[in-house]
Amino acid sequence: MSELRWPMLAVGLAALVVVLLLLWIRRPRSAYDGVLVAHTERLRALPRFRTLARREQLVAALATAGALGMVAGAILLSARPARPVVVEPDRNGRDIVLCLDVSGSMDRWNRQVVESFRQLLDGLNGERLGLTIYSGLSISVFPLTDDYDFVRSKLDEAEAAFSSEDYDYFVGTEAVEERASQTGDGIMSCLQRFDVEHDDRGRAVVLATDNDPLGQGIFTVEEAAGEARRDDVVVYGVGTPGMRPERATELADATATTGGFMSVVEDTGGVDDVVRGIQEIERDRLRPIPTGVEIDEPAVPFGIAVAGFVVLLGGALLGRRR
Repeated sequence: MSELRWPMLAVGLAALVVVLLLLWIRRPRSAYDGVLVAHTERLRALPRFRTLARREQLVAALATAGALGMVAGAILLSARPARPVVVEPDRNGRDIVLCLDVSGSMDRWNRQVVESFRQLLDGLNGERLGLTIYSGLSISVFPLTDDYDFVRSKLDEAEAAFSSEDYDYFVGTEAVEERASQTGDGIMSCLQRFDVEHDDRGRAVVLATDNDPLGQGIFTVEEAAGEARRDDVVVYGVGTPGMRPERATELADATATTGGFMSVVEDTGGVDDVVRGIQEIERDRLRPIPTGVEIDEPAVPFGIAVAGFVVLLGGALLGRRR
């Protein structure tokens, strides 16, 4: 049901129109407004006179009705008629970066993570997905995109590479010095894959790693988690059964500070459950509250104004007929 946003403006304008009409009606008449003619009874009785008189009355009525319609439509438009509606915001506005540690011990688990995300593609709608791999260095396999056919083809390539240990796929992730599985550096690199800051889009990193670094990295896991927290990025960890307890604790604490968590995959698999759990948590985390908005509905008052103009124009054309 429509309602007026500014009803008092409509009341004020209507009152102004009424005052102007009263002033116009009560204005003093000039002595030269008409000509006095005597003995017009026979003239008034003529059929032609009566026809012309009725036409003039009709023209005056049409002009009055048309002018009132235009004024009424303009007053209603100025008061902005609107209809309140409840808008359900998009709950699929998420950017998710898969961040995979491609050190040699991670091939089996990365294959399962990639396979699980590939199976989830059919249920995505509006999410953007990206893939970054790292060890001593990091490279972006593909940037954030919602072209799911492209994503599926790239995930197929990644799954095949992890299954066959195709080392050509990992070219660019090995540092010159002995440095591998640098989790802190990997997280920082994945944070840089979020191309644009969207206040209305959730951002998450799904990190698969055994957190078993070799050598010295640039950033610690805690520093990278702090940067993620400042950027409002939630980090979810997918650990492996062979993780050292202190490394598992470090990663779990770091992900928790961002609002995420870490899960350790069982030897029998179970990556599907972890990935689907992350997906559900992201949906719940970003589930927006329906908001009420007002949608302008100018159609009715605009139609009244146009109809008034048409009536006024019709009266003017009728008045020009002889």
